[in-house]
Amino acid sequence: MKMQKGASSLVVVIMLFLLGLLVLVGQAQQYEIRFRRVHQERKALEQWNMALTLLAWGTQQQWSLAAGWVCQIPANGAGRACLRQVSQDRVLLAASPGMSSDEDNGGNPLVLWRWGMPVGTSITWLPHGWVDFCPLTESKACILP
Repeated sequence: MKMQKGASSLVVVIMLFLLGLLVLVGQAQQYEIRFRRVHQERKALEQWNMALTLLAWGTQQQWSLAAGWVCQIPANGAGRACLRQVSQDRVLLAASPGMSSDEDNGGNPLVLWRWGMPVGTSITWLPHGWVDFCPLTESKACILP
């Protein structure tokens, strides 16, 4: 009879141990999922900030107007800014940060856009000309070189 009490106590201890182990494994998986989400969010914010920086940098550059895209790359090589003359009185500036292999977001790189107007040899950037999607009607026209 004493053997059965000792064996049943051992079974209870083992079951409590396994239950605790399952809880810890579940928590570890939740922490891993949350860590990945935070990492993805941080990368997305870095990409957004870099795109905004490139857009601001692009507004300070000298551009030659052309019907197709003309691109410039900053000295740090962190991406590119491209300009396209859309009409006689409109230009569109696009900025896209460089992406490394671990920052892939499904083959769709982040691109921010800004409208401007050519005035002589310079460009006046419209104060409310910021766009976070391609404003051109033809999707082929939105592809940067």
